Amino acid sequence: MSANENNESRLVVVSNRLPFTLKRAGDGWRTERSAGGLATAMEPILKASRGLWVGWSGDSSGTDDPKRQAVLARWEERHGYHSVELPAEMARGFYEGYSNQTIWPLFHYFPAILKFAPEDWRAYCEANLRFRDALLKVLRPGDLVWIHDYQLMMLPRFLRADLPEARIGFFLHIPFPSASVFRLLPRREELLQGLLGADYLAFHTYGYLQNFRASTLRVLGLDSHMDRIEVGGRTARLEALPIGIAPDEFTKLLDDKETKRRLAEMRERFKDRHLLLSVDRLDYTKGIPERLHTFRRLLSTHPNLRGRVVLVQVAVPSREQVPMYNRLRHDVDKLVGRINGEFSTPDWTPVVYIRRNIPRPELVALYAAADLAWVTPLRDGLNLVAKEYVACQKDGAGVLVLSEFAGAAAEMGEAFLVNPYDEEKTAETIARSLSLPESERRERMSALYRRVERNNVFDWSRRFVENLRAAAESRAERGGESPRELPVEQFVNSYREARARRLMLDYDGTLVAYANRPREAVPPPDLAPLLARLASNPANVVALVSGRSRRDLEEWFGDAEGLWLAAEHGAIMRSPKTRTWELYRANYSDSWKSQIVPVLEHFVNRTPGSLIEEKEFSLVWHYRMSDPVFGEWLANELVATLEGMLSETELRAYRGNKTVEVKLLWANKGEVLARLARADADPAFCLAAGDDRTDEDLFAQLPEDAWTVHVGTTRTRARFFVPSHAEMLALLRQLADADTREAAAASGASDGAKI
Repeated sequence: MSANENNESRLVVVSNRLPFTLKRAGDGWRTERSAGGLATAMEPILKASRGLWVGWSGDSSGTDDPKRQAVLARWEERHGYHSVELPAEMARGFYEGYSNQTIWPLFHYFPAILKFAPEDWRAYCEANLRFRDALLKVLRPGDLVWIHDYQLMMLPRFLRADLPEARIGFFLHIPFPSASVFRLLPRREELLQGLLGADYLAFHTYGYLQNFRASTLRVLGLDSHMDRIEVGGRTARLEALPIGIAPDEFTKLLDDKETKRRLAEMRERFKDRHLLLSVDRLDYTKGIPERLHTFRRLLSTHPNLRGRVVLVQVAVPSREQVPMYNRLRHDVDKLVGRINGEFSTPDWTPVVYIRRNIPRPELVALYAAADLAWVTPLRDGLNLVAKEYVACQKDGAGVLVLSEFAGAAAEMGEAFLVNPYDEEKTAETIARSLSLPESERRERMSALYRRVERNNVFDWSRRFVENLRAAAESRAERGGESPRELPVEQFVNSYREARARRLMLDYDGTLVAYANRPREAVPPPDLAPLLARLASNPANVVALVSGRSRRDLEEWFGDAEGLWLAAEHGAIMRSPKTRTWELYRANYSDSWKSQIVPVLEHFVNRTPGSLIEEKEFSLVWHYRMSDPVFGEWLANELVATLEGMLSETELRAYRGNKTVEVKLLWANKGEVLARLARADADPAFCLAAGDDRTDEDLFAQLPEDAWTVHVGTTRTRARFFVPSHAEMLALLRQLADADTREAAAASGASDGAKI
């Protein structure tokens, strides 16, 4: 697959089910629209690229029936839908077995009800191979393959084995659990290796992404970066990309005659009462029994709400052939009957229970009529019901009560977040939210609506395809290779043999460990004397090239004879001869800071534990003491925000180790090298050591035979790595000791000559 076909590439969507489901109808066949909104997101972008959709038809019988084959042929011709044929027993083990009795409960944190059978695992793999075979028949060079969800987690690897250059993306629509839970999964290694066949992996939230990274480390021993993981000589890109909805599909229906009629009926029916609405599939992950128990507590502890609130619980039937789901249905029926039997009056029924699929106009009318949406799954990948409700409250004053265990909670901060297991506090939150002033309800809903409208499903699909294309292209354009572990003996010998040497050393993360607060990362007592020992050798030029301020470097290393000091990545330097600080650009002005500080303060307010460090030539946002997942998320957002502000200036925002730094383009460590070169001749031995993005500028400027050393095991331009700052200090001590022995040997030879 050649990269130059990229602009004409088709999108090939792969999902467990096609947008249509095939069903028997007497001696013939009929088609039904499959449940779910994925087709809404995919169809516009498929049409634009003249793409295809590969999936199962939902039926495994009558595969030789000419009428059935005719229906599938029409799907392919009219819509580009290609059906994967799965024999009945394989489909059962694949879908009802490993997918929904093993992966589904575990990924939703229900390990106690996980069931595993080896034959189901084999059926899962065989079904994924069937999908691969179907793809191999239709794929063309340059196609982008977008695989969806937990039923097809082996497919990226299977496809990669046959098409090494395939452009493969994968999106997980359910949660990815914590590493400690994921480790319980039978065949966990194979599943992770299956996913890592993709060029690009996306999840709903940064929490799920972090869980995936932690699992690859714990299970496969693969380290990763926030946005990528190196595997098998490739880079798999990682991103959090929450799915949206198509808001217009809901807002347009608000003007539909049928919707208006139903809405008027509901408002009349529930007049003078608060309408609480819950819409779920009848699934144990949705927390319907827990919600009903909480509603009973609400009525028990707040008698003033009796007769004034009605809970409409919509429960769409799901997987009714699975015994557990039948038990859940009976439990919910009993709970509804118990609550209505205990609290009902002749003119008031507390729970209206609807167990069926409901048409879209009726659903939109319910959303518009509801005073409060009660969306409290026990665990959910995202939950689009919350967004659908918000879309139907465009000019309303509804309240959204949302489970903190739904993925949507990460982006819907104006909702009331609750723990669905905590009946008492959830009931109190419901009662309090019903008494909110209308102005506050409207303010919250307005903010939610703007976000739902902006982050819609079409933007989601467009961004995924763009990111997949970029990830696939970068596979052939890697900017650096994995470094080798430093060969210490060869390194020390090379140092000893050279008559002229240059050593350029970073500080934080390279010579000392990072600290929560910058001022706490003080050097150990022996560090300044160690650097002074190295600098005292006439053959050596030693420079401390740090992002630290000149005040810090002067305080800690100002008395070290012979040592070059470069502060703030080289914006200002001090020669050991003049011992005066020289600015790289004499006409520098810091007037830009007044525009950037308010932006950083905004992120400090949003991120507990973060802080701003102001230096002479830069501003740094530190979030080392913040929640790591939230901090990384906001760091990405901050960089994106600053990029637009700084695009026409000589400033840029850089990600560091738990930092975002705004600094001048000309203040980089690569420029320090040029200034040192003017001060001394080219050395026979050159060492540059550092640990983060700012050191890559320096590595890139050095010749190929230089000793470029990355401290840590992440990807870098450096040739070599050492695991930590402790090993780096040990190396420097070896070099200093070599100098001492050399000086002693020279002194002994001189004394012998005198004798």
